[in-house]
Amino acid sequence: MRRGPVIVLIAVTSGLLSVLLAVAVNVATGGTLPGPLRGVSWLAWPAVGLLGAVAVGLAIWQQHLAERELPPRAPEPAAPVRVLPPPRELPAAVTAFAGKADLAAVHRLLADGCRVLAVAGPPGAGKSTLALHVAHERRHLFPDGELFAALRGADPDPVAPEAVLAQFLDRLGAPEDERRGGLDDLAARFRSAVADRKMLIVLDNAHNAAQVRPLLPGGAGCLVLITSRRLLVNLPHAVAHPIGGLESEEARELFARAANDPRVDADPQGVARIVELCGGLPLAVRIAAARLKARPAWTPSDLAGRLENERRRLQELTHEDLAVRSSFEASYGELSDVDRTVFRRAGSHPGRVFGPSAAAALALLDESATYAALERLVDTHLVESPAPDRYRLHDLLRIFARDLLSTEDPPYDHSAYLDWLTAHAGTEDRENVVAAVRHAVERRAFEGAWKLVATVHPLLTHASDHIYRLALWQEAAIAADALGDEARKARALRWVSNGFRSGGEVTKALAPAAEAVAITERLGDRAEQAYAVVAYGEALRDLSRFDEAREALERGLALFMDLGDVGSEVGARSALGSLFNTLWQPESTVAVLEPALVLLPDVAEHRRSWVLLGLGIAYKFTGRRDEAGELIARVLDLCRRTDDEYARGYALQERGWLASEERRFDDAIQDMRASLEVFTRIRNSAGVGGAYEALGAVAANAGRHEESISACDAAIAQFERLHDRVRTGRARLNKARALADAGRTMQARAEWAAAEALIGDAPLPEVARLREHLRRLIDELGPPEEPGR
Repeated sequence: MRRGPVIVLIAVTSGLLSVLLAVAVNVATGGTLPGPLRGVSWLAWPAVGLLGAVAVGLAIWQQHLAERELPPRAPEPAAPVRVLPPPRELPAAVTAFAGKADLAAVHRLLADGCRVLAVAGPPGAGKSTLALHVAHERRHLFPDGELFAALRGADPDPVAPEAVLAQFLDRLGAPEDERRGGLDDLAARFRSAVADRKMLIVLDNAHNAAQVRPLLPGGAGCLVLITSRRLLVNLPHAVAHPIGGLESEEARELFARAANDPRVDADPQGVARIVELCGGLPLAVRIAAARLKARPAWTPSDLAGRLENERRRLQELTHEDLAVRSSFEASYGELSDVDRTVFRRAGSHPGRVFGPSAAAALALLDESATYAALERLVDTHLVESPAPDRYRLHDLLRIFARDLLSTEDPPYDHSAYLDWLTAHAGTEDRENVVAAVRHAVERRAFEGAWKLVATVHPLLTHASDHIYRLALWQEAAIAADALGDEARKARALRWVSNGFRSGGEVTKALAPAAEAVAITERLGDRAEQAYAVVAYGEALRDLSRFDEAREALERGLALFMDLGDVGSEVGARSALGSLFNTLWQPESTVAVLEPALVLLPDVAEHRRSWVLLGLGIAYKFTGRRDEAGELIARVLDLCRRTDDEYARGYALQERGWLASEERRFDDAIQDMRASLEVFTRIRNSAGVGGAYEALGAVAANAGRHEESISACDAAIAQFERLHDRVRTGRARLNKARALADAGRTMQARAEWAAAEALIGDAPLPEVARLREHLRRLIDELGPPEEPGR
């Protein structure tokens, strides 16, 4: 029987059974049958069960037959699977790369197991260059490919992490519906997609940690390199590596490779100056190299000359689509209004390193707000923090900040900062004070400059402070001259002379002292005249013009005695005693200095050292060696208490001479070397030269000829730099003596001749002694052998 009629019969039978089942249920639940059938009402419930079972069976049979009648259903098609090759998205690496120190540091971090590296640095520091260089070096270690995303962190609208995740999932072959959804879902799918892969992921120019965090894979087989202008320290498992400018050698190498031009080798000084003016910033160095390459007629020195001008340096550092200023502007655009104000005004700080108090005075904000802004600027690498509570700007960023100050702020008055600095001069760095005074003079704030110099001067008590003292009083002299105040100018000039002498530049000390004398004589100010005359006499003495020096110093001494200025009288006596010791006239020294002993309790301790030292030298000359040793020991003890390094350097030399005369040469050489260390530390050039000369003489006494010659050569070089002909000649005589002692007669004669041409007729007793010694030695050695015999 065919399935179709059977299905119809089953359907009719099922309908009839449904009617009978309804009747049975009705009777079973209280209904009645017609009279003749009431006798079988008790069968209602059994009938319900039987009829229900039959109906269910028929329904199952009907469904089975119907399914056999239908054609087979085709399976639904599966979603297509995209099989893609491993993504290779790395941009090309920059060929002119020279960050060797940072590259080595990054490789060490990766070798130690780092899998998420966050490179941070200021704009233009070469973060992307470094990351791409590392990525290209290591791409072979990641067979499953590389992913790259430019996150545009410095833009006003950085790339959303959802967009990056969708891009990554697409590159990895995910279907379209898996590339849609919320951030958490996308991040989870990305982690699943790369969980078992070895991939290299570069996230360039990240805005902050929140942008990067969803983009990090969860597995250990991937390496992530991140670059950012902020230091991203709160990323899971990430290691932060900050970078800055290049060292000078690396910067020169980068310039040479980027320029690829023979002019680089032909002008090394010009190249060195270029990279210095670029501050080692890789972007600036590459732009400068491109500028040179595009201008065949220029030399590196030509380009360096254009970069010298701070006002146009950033303008010069532009080439095609590259510009240092644009890189800075992108970072500056991210800042809040307060941070912008602090950045602009901190950039106008005249010194290099400053504290939050100084920045607050410049920004006209309270210190706590300024400090918070500075710390945020450090995080964005627009400001550096070399030490706690100390800040500085890269030179190019400082120029950028000053340019902004001139365009975004109303005419800015630095007087508030100058007043603050005057009140806090004792706590500020000396360099900042000098820079502020110079800045004030440039802006014709002469009274403010003078006031600051007068405030700072008494605080400059250390031996090495002569460098700052000289710079301050040179600016003060300019300010006084501009104000037409001759009295102030005379005071400034004598301190300028003092600064030159304290630094050993004796040839420069005479002119300002002479001008100060002329001004004070014209004004009739006897006190200032006395100071100027003594300064003039000391300069003459150091230039070996002894007769003029004696006249000036005796005149100054007389003036101070008339004025009753005890401290200055002792100072003049010390200067005169030093002159007599130089002339080997110890009796005159004793006559001048022994009266000063009575005055010592009434003068400052640093003046006592020079009186005692001068007397000690005089006593040594007169044979009172024990007394000389006691006085020199007192001077050294006094110098330790007063921290007078200047006097200590000379006292060590005198103790060394005493040891040498007693043939304790090791002790003598030790003292001369200690003296050299002192003068080197306090940056006294003439003292350094004198210490080398003394070391050479003592080594000659000890028979250490080569050591003596080497020390004399160092002394000659030092005095030549100072243009001090007489002392250069004396050092050459000492070298000639060492050469003669070593039997090198021809060289000794040549050195002696060179010395005589320099010394001339300077009346130095020590020179006469050296000449006699040389004459005797050379006579003993006989005439030099002829060459070739």
